[in-house]
Amino acid sequence: MKFLSILLVFCVQLSVCSGQTESPYTFNWKRELIYASGAGLVAGGGLLTSFQTRPLTIAQINSLDKFDIPGFDRTATKNWNPKADLASDILVYGSVTLPAFMMINKRMRKDFLVIGFIYAETAMLTLGVTELTKGLSKRARPFVYNLDVEMSEKTTKGARHSFFSGHTSLTTALCFTTAKIFSDYSDNRTHKALVWTGAVIVPAVTSILRYEAGQHFPSDIIAGYFVGATIGYLAPWLHKRKPLTKGLTISPFGLEGGAGLYLSYQL
Repeated sequence: MKFLSILLVFCVQLSVCSGQTESPYTFNWKRELIYASGAGLVAGGGLLTSFQTRPLTIAQINSLDKFDIPGFDRTATKNWNPKADLASDILVYGSVTLPAFMMINKRMRKDFLVIGFIYAETAMLTLGVTELTKGLSKRARPFVYNLDVEMSEKTTKGARHSFFSGHTSLTTALCFTTAKIFSDYSDNRTHKALVWTGAVIVPAVTSILRYEAGQHFPSDIIAGYFVGATIGYLAPWLHKRKPLTKGLTISPFGLEGGAGLYLSYQL
């Protein structure tokens, strides 16, 4: 319900988004293919590494001791909530629909190609880095330490993909990308504040649900949030039009005994 409310506010603000008529982004096929190919390679490598993870054996699970976990993370071993797990799935799948909402605005529709590439690169890179880290770390999820959880849940591949939280990283990346794109098109501070607030809250709620579900330790969530926020902010930033290409004026003018150039820059 909270997520739907945030989306409703987002749609209202997006529909009245205002700003300069010039696009804040530049599109270059060569650059986009390089970015997309790089992100795709990371995603492919991450998925391959994650796929090769072997489940824990019953003997390995029985030998685990929660007191080997840092105290900061240990409380998560008490958690197990399938409903919270389902709710976090709904939020992460909901965040995947954000690119469609960006098309409500006319100016953004005109830039659908570059915006589409930004979202695709954000998602691929975030998933790739996340899966690669999961496959390399092979950290057991908190519920593996919980005696109340069925052994069939603990002996799956996914039970060793705790670090770091993919739900958190992907939701944060997509929300931050959305907020950054919106901010680049809008000059209204109030609207931007509302969108950024939603971009911070939705991943935070997702993170809490992942913790309550027993799927992740607090350190998994913090790392996922940081990675997602970094990629989500940088992806649009890398596509921004260079500041000097807007407002820069160079014109000739006469000088006594010669000629010169007049240079001005308007913010």
